[in-house]
Formats: sequence, C-alpha cells, structure tokens
Amino acid sequence: MVDPYAVVALSPRIVTMKKREDAIENTKRICDFMDPAVMVASTEAPVKLVVLPEMAIQGMPMDFRAGNREAHERFAMDVPGPETEILAQKARQLNTYIAAELLMVRDEDFPGHLFNVAFLISPEGEVVYKRAKATSDAYEGGALGTTNPHDIYDEWVEKKGNGNALDAIFPVAKTEIGNIGYIICHEGAYPEISRGLAMNGAEIIIRATLIDPQVSNGMWELQNRAHAMFNQVYVVSPNLGPQVDDTGHLYDLFGGRSMIVDNKGRVVARQEGLTGGDSFVSTVIDVEALRRSRMLNGVTNWFKDLRTEQYAAIYERPIYEKNQYAKELPQEGWLAREDVRRAGNIDKLVERGVLTPPSA
Repeated sequence: MVDPYAVVALSPRIVTMKKREDAIENTKRICDFMDPAVMVASTEAPVKLVVLPEMAIQGMPMDFRAGNREAHERFAMDVPGPETEILAQKARQLNTYIAAELLMVRDEDFPGHLFNVAFLISPEGEVVYKRAKATSDAYEGGALGTTNPHDIYDEWVEKKGNGNALDAIFPVAKTEIGNIGYIICHEGAYPEISRGLAMNGAEIIIRATLIDPQVSNGMWELQNRAHAMFNQVYVVSPNLGPQVDDTGHLYDLFGGRSMIVDNKGRVVARQEGLTGGDSFVSTVIDVEALRRSRMLNGVTNWFKDLRTEQYAAIYERPIYEKNQYAKELPQEGWLAREDVRRAGNIDKLVERGVLTPPSA
C-alpha cells in the first residue's frame, strides 16, 4: 500500500561551473533551498520525492567540444561521486528520494566515453537508479562530447541490459513509492522515450528541462501532458530557473513553467513563468489511485489495446544508424559531421516517401 505523498519539483537558478568544484557548491546551494521547499510542501502530505532538472548542478557549459579530452577529464563526473554524496546526506535527512542529473559522467564499462546521466537516490542515501540520455540533439554531442548509448548500442545493451534492450535503454526504478523513470530534456520531444519507460513499468516519469522558445510557445506543456495521458503516468517536469552571470545579472534561457501532470493529462501544479531566484512546485500524488485506474477494462486504458506487431513495422528500417562510436571515441569536428549525417537522413526519408520536399 502506497499512501498519498507530496512531490517537489525544484527550479533552481543556473550557475554554470567554471571549475570542477563549482558543481559541489551548486549542489550545496540547491540542498539549502530544498529544506524550506520540502517544509512548505509537507504541510499537505509527507514529501517522498524531490526532483531536480537537467543542468541544475553544473549549469550550461558552452565551451566544450567533442575530442577535447583535457577539458572532459577536468570536468568529468562520477555517479556515485561528490555531488551525489551531498544529495545522499540530504535524502537521509529529509527521508525522501531525490532525483537529479549530471552531464559528462564516466562509466567504468566504457572508458573514455562520457554520458548524460539521470539518477535516483533513496532515503537511505543509496544511488538506486541510473539512466543515460538516449536521444540528443546535434548540439549536445558536439559541444559536450557525450556519447549516446545508441552510438555504442550493441555493447551497451549487452552490458547494461544483459541483452535486454528495454532494460538497457529504458530502465525503471521499482521503489516502495512507485516505479520511477527519468526523461532528460530533449528526449521529451519524442514519444518513444516515455513509452519505453512506461512499457518497462514506469508509473512516475520525470521529464526535466527544456529551453525556450519551446517552453513559451507551448511545446513543453503539450509534450508533458501527452506523455502523461498516452502512458497513464504522472509526469513531474522541473525546468531551470534564471541564469546568473559573473556580475550577478539574471537572464532567462529556459522560461520556467515547471509543472506536474496527472495520469489523465491534467496539469495539477504549475509555476507561471520566470522568477527572480530558486522556486518550486509541489502537489500530492496517489500511486494507488493510478494503479486502480490502469487496471480498469475501459476505453481510456490504452495498454491492453496495443497491437504491437503492427506498430513494430513503423521502425523496421533504421533512420539514424546505431554504433557510430563502437570502435572509436567521439572526435573533434562532431558538429560538422553530424550536420552532414542528419541532412543525409532527411534525404533518406524523402527517398522512402516519408517526407515530400516543397516545390520551391
């Protein structure tokens, strides 16, 4: 039996790290804000889950490039590591799960590669879940040099899922407060990521961070609500707060609007736009009610109706080919090469009749 509990989605100010130690200081600052946020939210029900957005801890690095091994090694992270230990102390203190994300994370199974990794820390202070970002735009790999699991797909599936692609790419944490998965930023633009998590048992999906103008033009909310409704899950969507530059000046790249969406696609908590500092949204969720809803043999219980064989035909022919870094690490010139690669994919889709070019 899972009693109703409060979820807190933090929207911290962004302070981009200039040196490795800055990430530790950012983590401490976020934990300081977490205390009053949890205190206020717990007036309705005990807080059992606190969620941080992508880049909350490290900020938005702008000067990395694929192949810059010196910079990568200087800023590379570990999970567990110093930042997760600070969060672990706070999780134990507050008796809550804490979900967060780190860029440029090492993995002992893949030396030299760095990954964008979401993680979940238990109330006992243990890292109980890790998931690497599986779909990224061209900027991320080129600017940060991170590897997508799809780029080393065969080996990743074997090592991380014991041959099971669902477990390797869409892992879900099975906890006493519900089954939790994490979507990282740009991944939320694709319906397949949330569906993969849901088909692996997720009941609560964290979809963290999106940049403007995709927030202010409504795409952020539309995607979050769709993920929740189509997959019959709670979606907890923290976005970043304002950026703080070296002079202390604030500017906004992300547009705020953190939200929590219920399994019917209804926004049940929302932050309206930019604030001048750290902020949060919170609401009480009822996992048992969600489970009862999912067991009903009704029209809006989608999973029982999935005719999977016919849907599999959609993806029989690859578009973005796997294993591009199976034999080498990401190299300099990533963005230029990626521009050619993705333009070629558009041509491929035209040849297949998926896309029709304009007449002009």
